[in-house]
Amino acid sequence: MAFWMVGLVALVLLGALALKLLKDQSLARERVEDELHDVRTPTLEYVVPNGLDPVVVLAALERAGFTAGVDAHGVHQVVMVKCPGGPDGSRATVRAVIESATASSEDGVTMRTEVRFRDES
Repeated sequence: MAFWMVGLVALVLLGALALKLLKDQSLARERVEDELHDVRTPTLEYVVPNGLDPVVVLAALERAGFTAGVDAHGVHQVVMVKCPGGPDGSRATVRAVIESATASSEDGVTMRTEVRFRDES
């Protein structure tokens, strides 16, 4: 009987720990999103073409050391990339990272697309 009780307590503690970790990750993601949407934060904005998964672009940018997030509030999904040195100082590197990322369409076809930032339209 005591073993059962110890197992139950351990299960409850593991569940509480998992919930705390999820909450911390959610709060961290919210802080990043708030920072990216702050008008004082210099960013580049890449409008993701229809059919491409922005997660592939985000993963590549984060591996390259950039802070990025997706704004999906409009018609198109927009990847926002923080550029501490200013957009012009990071533009070529961010473009190269996005171009090198292989993006898959919904039907699984590998696609590459020309990278144009919102301020270049």
